[in-house]
Amino acid sequence: MSFKSNLGVFVCPHVFQKTRPILLVIHEDGEWQCLCGYGDHTSEGHLVERDPSLNQLSDLPDGWEAERESPENTWLRTKYRYDD
Repeated sequence: MSFKSNLGVFVCPHVFQKTRPILLVIHEDGEWQCLCGYGDHTSEGHLVERDPSLNQLSDLPDGWEAERESPENTWLRTKYRYDD
């Protein structure tokens, strides 16, 4: 399975503007977020062509996240922890 070309994904401005790599992916309540790992995220966009490794996360369960140290590293999957 791979990301669909019409899949809506939220991305942070840094990822959208290509100033930081995608280091955090969250799949929650049927929505996806591809983020740089920092806390100031508000934009959206489509990224699979730029980072095909996102296809490795297409089966990420709802309520889980994937994170990596750099684009060269492997994605680490963990259950998403909510900050209460």
